[in-house]
Amino acid sequence: MIPGGGDKCVSSWKSRIASLFPQGWVGAIEYHLNPKRLDGFGGAFNGQCFRQLIFWDLARSCRFEAIVETGTYVGCTTLFLASNCDLPVYSAEISARWLAIAKRRLAAYSNVKFTKADSVEFLSSLPLSQETRIFFYLDAHWLNHLPLREEIELIFSRFSTFVVMIDDFRVPGDDGYTYDDYGPGKQLGLRDFPLQTDPRVTAYFPRRPSSEESGRRRGCVILSSASMKAAVDSLECLRPASIEVASPR
Repeated sequence: MIPGGGDKCVSSWKSRIASLFPQGWVGAIEYHLNPKRLDGFGGAFNGQCFRQLIFWDLARSCRFEAIVETGTYVGCTTLFLASNCDLPVYSAEISARWLAIAKRRLAAYSNVKFTKADSVEFLSSLPLSQETRIFFYLDAHWLNHLPLREEIELIFSRFSTFVVMIDDFRVPGDDGYTYDDYGPGKQLGLRDFPLQTDPRVTAYFPRRPSSEESGRRRGCVILSSASMKAAVDSLECLRPASIEVASPR
């Protein structure tokens, strides 16, 4: 007998039954029956305390006027953003199941506006002006779905005053920060996304090594528009992408 085989069979049948119903209903039921799901990926920003401090430093220095998130999942990071900043938070999720959980979880937060949409469609129709000071958190990549190039181009073309944080991105010189790699041309890193050479933005990485981070230790890159560069340059928690660091031993 295969250890745990019975549990796998039960899980398989649950998934099959769940697929017969509207996924919004399934998410609503899961919200009440499976509270552990609310801690998906370890909490806000993957449970990474230093990443949370990076956001706080950015928010204090850049004085954002709105927050935009792609890839709500079950609302872990959304809840952190909505409860710690008195700002409108726009969040998009393509899965009706996950969105139903997030909506119920954040029902008390009137500053959050959820949209069920592909991230590219969502960013194309954001009701924000070009000059709005915006923090973008891009986390809508999963398996074969990688809209990052389109997301970046939309942000760069539509807005002039922003900071972008991309989750699951390779940090040069420190592979203790894990990252996503979906195959040729789809590694989330400077190899396939050479953002450090894009004249429209300045790229930064966390200054603290992965060995001193908590949670899932996922990598990220931060991009600043020219209008935000001075504010971001003043932060000790980040290092410009142009600064090379030695790989940790």
